[in-house]
Amino acid sequence: MPSKPFTLAVPVNPTDRILGPASARVTIVEYGDFECPSCGQAYPAVKILLKRFGDRVRFVFRHFPLLEVHPHAELAAEAAEAAGAQHGRSWTWSATTTK
Repeated sequence: MPSKPFTLAVPVNPTDRILGPASARVTIVEYGDFECPSCGQAYPAVKILLKRFGDRVRFVFRHFPLLEVHPHAELAAEAAEAAGAQHGRSWTWSATTTK
């Protein structure tokens, strides 16, 4: 029996940072914080998934800075968005900040 598709409370939209096609069968949404060690540890796993499944998966990143424990996270998110606005470079910048 096929499972019923899951619907996001906030659908993927043009303001999200997206890797992969809209036609992908699976969408992974990460709510991340650039200062969070756990988010940084998740990044290599996401890269493996994207490489392994190619166009069958789409990755969506949404900023979720935890200001109480990561005082620089909001500024990092703003910098990533500014980089994205300039020549679409936010993913390059994000990859270097989550290592």
